[in-house]
Amino acid sequence: MTRRLRIVIADDEDDIRRGFCRLLAILGCQVVGEASNGRELIEICIAEEPDLVITDIRMPILSGLEAASEIAKTTQTPVIVVSSYEQPCGDESQFFVDFLQKPVSVPDLESAIAKACPGS
Repeated sequence: MTRRLRIVIADDEDDIRRGFCRLLAILGCQVVGEASNGRELIEICIAEEPDLVITDIRMPILSGLEAASEIAKTTQTPVIVVSSYEQPCGDESQFFVDFLQKPVSVPDLESAIAKACPGS
């Protein structure tokens, strides 16, 4: 039996975070933290040491990509980014393992998690 993945989610919209909590519960994952901005995301990741981060790109204080860059400086935690907008490219893409377009479906999320955390 594989262990439950410990995941931190970040989005500045409460309803989106609640939606991710529901989707992740369906997939048997444990949400160990929720952030509404990039600074909170970094702080929660330091405290919780999650297996995976799922973050929106556009958030206040620090974007999801800026937070992912900071997280990558101290951990190997994989990051999945989500957005209603276009997929980031270039240097920004080095800080995340997958991109999902909102709205996110269970099969797409499951596939992205499998890619980010193979064997889990």
